[in-house]
Amino acid sequence: VNRGRMQLAARFCAANGFTWDGIIDERQNLREWIFEQAGYCLLDFTILGGQFSLVPSVPYNSNYTINNNAKPAIKALFTDGNIRNMKVTFLAPEERQLFRAVCLWRQDKHNGFPETRTLTVRLSNSQGGSAADPEETFDMSGFCTTEAHALTFAKYALKLRKEIDHAVTFETTPQAAMNLSPGDYFRLASEVTHTSRFNNGSIGPDGSITSADQLNGNYSILYWEPGTTGVKSGTLRASGNKTTQATLFGTVFTLQNSTTINRVYKVES
Repeated sequence: VNRGRMQLAARFCAANGFTWDGIIDERQNLREWIFEQAGYCLLDFTILGGQFSLVPSVPYNSNYTINNNAKPAIKALFTDGNIRNMKVTFLAPEERQLFRAVCLWRQDKHNGFPETRTLTVRLSNSQGGSAADPEETFDMSGFCTTEAHALTFAKYALKLRKEIDHAVTFETTPQAAMNLSPGDYFRLASEVTHTSRFNNGSIGPDGSITSADQLNGNYSILYWEPGTTGVKSGTLRASGNKTTQATLFGTVFTLQNSTTINRVYKVES
């Protein structure tokens, strides 16, 4: 193991009251078990140079307590100049569904039997949460013995679900990635011409437009006419979800967007 990182993780857990009080009564896959349990303590399980280690997933103060106001340290910058073959993978809808977190934790009694307690947390309405969100249960009763620990994890799980919606994969130079390790954060600024999976539609034989949003104005589109070969590009002039461009009647289309994205990502590998 990486001794320095493990010491850091131990101080982080001690400062925030994260403990593991339980038993292991059957064989476990070591890496999978460490990965799962680390997440409950807001830690990342990393393997660096063949050495196992744990490292805090969130910013922390000098006394190792969680700092909810600090931004993560950015270790590298990637742009269109030092990356290639970038691929974007969106999470499935069920992996992006907001939820109410139901955490089970164990309340121990001195010289008595333990009692399993339940804690329910959800995002506020201002953050997009709702009392009608489906429930997801996290059974921490095998090791968690404090309500504060369960509450902190529940809040973290809710925010992860809200903020993370896709992953990126790309190639870069050894020099650009030299200071990065799993768990580090980097900024990606890229100008790409792409299509949005939500900005799609079709145009009827009378010029009526069927799309998720009402279209008014001029839009750069890619379109295809059934029965033909190849996809064409053009400009769609729409008013009240209708167009008078006869050449586009009976086609399906997607809007093009030329945008610059500037986001922060966390390194997985």
